[in-house]
Amino acid sequence: MTGHAAPGRKRSDAARRAILDATFRLLEQEGFDRLSIEGVASLAGVGKTTIYRWWPGKGVLAVEAFLDAVAPAIAFPSTASARADLLSQMRLLAEIYRGPTGRFVREMIGAGQSDPDMREAFIEGFLAPRREAAREVFRRGQANGEFRPGLDPDVAIDSVYGAIYYRLLVSSGSIDDGFVEELGKTALNGIALH
Repeated sequence: MTGHAAPGRKRSDAARRAILDATFRLLEQEGFDRLSIEGVASLAGVGKTTIYRWWPGKGVLAVEAFLDAVAPAIAFPSTASARADLLSQMRLLAEIYRGPTGRFVREMIGAGQSDPDMREAFIEGFLAPRREAAREVFRRGQANGEFRPGLDPDVAIDSVYGAIYYRLLVSSGSIDDGFVEELGKTALNGIALH
């Protein structure tokens, strides 16, 4: 005996795809609070046991569906200008958060405060990779002389993206294009070398 558990039943790629698509569709239509495993199973054409075999609950499932659908759309571009790449990504994120996705992301962040598995899935699957990608852009900006040397990338990330999340979660202020442009000027001029 090798000490490893016997492998479980393999996921069907088609069933997994159907579940993630159905979950995201229901998140956009009904929001996280009204999302149910029963509704996902019905829309995806699978049994609830299939979903529970692969995901511990609706919170982790919702996070994975969100990541699957949204992460590619908000990836950082990679051009000669780190500043332009940050502004471009900020615009993409704000655009997504202005729609139904913003509503259910608020609900998911709220629910994650009392669901440790969901919170961990959101942090590890979404926030941590986005922060690392942003750190790379800031480091690139420092290396090519756009941003001040010695700048703490994490403080810069918080100053740039914290305002977006504040408006998403707390404020009644819009995350419109004008706000993003002004935020970009204010935050990025503060860290610019010139």
